[in-house]
Amino acid sequence: MNWSRAERSMLGLEKKAKGFTLIELLVVIAIIGFISSLSYPSFSSWIENRNTNDAVTKIETAFRSITTQIQRGVYPFVQIHFENSNDKIIIVTRGMGQENFNQNRPTLNCSLDETYWDNKSINYFESEDATVNLNPAAGGVPAVGAICFSKDGTYYSGAGDFAVGGVDSTVFICSRKEAWKLNKGTTVACEALVDDKIPDNPRVIPKYTDSKNFYNISWSIFGNIITEKWDRNANNKDGTWIERQ
Repeated sequence: MNWSRAERSMLGLEKKAKGFTLIELLVVIAIIGFISSLSYPSFSSWIENRNTNDAVTKIETAFRSITTQIQRGVYPFVQIHFENSNDKIIIVTRGMGQENFNQNRPTLNCSLDETYWDNKSINYFESEDATVNLNPAAGGVPAVGAICFSKDGTYYSGAGDFAVGGVDSTVFICSRKEAWKLNKGTTVACEALVDDKIPDNPRVIPKYTDSKNFYNISWSIFGNIITEKWDRNANNKDGTWIERQ
């Protein structure tokens, strides 16, 4: 028999809509929270890797940009300047014009003083996510280093922490968060060491070989740039540098 809704209600046949009870809602919220807690570490790691990789790309681009300008004759003498504090890294590229270059040629140097340069900021980049192998001093005083290039390599030179014991030809870049954690809160710098397990072929590797976000950018006196990422996995327990294309 077909009953109307009013008739079904009067006879008690109309089913009442059933909502969630408080306990059911709490169970659903708990399940969602549990699933989120499982996925968050992976997502956080992905963000850290992406931000570090982006910083490496921008630093590599800064190197390539100024060396290209040398080859094109825009500037005869250029500098890439690093400043690393406990909070962030700042990279600035600078250029010296031909007239200033000719005047300073007898005493030309990779000066950290920005007034020495005609263009004080060709490129500017800063990051709170990445860091380099420059260790800030006690009290948070930033560590500073610079590398300078000329077209034929004659005036290749370094300054600051990149000129201690000779001009550096490699900068190490890593995740600031990871560096702070692996160094147990003692420094934000990327730390590397010489691996001489093979005496005839020593190599520089991360101090902590399980580092997941550790890169190096190396260069020649003519500005040829190579970027590599440290890779260590179950199939390669000793770890190796893989060139980034």
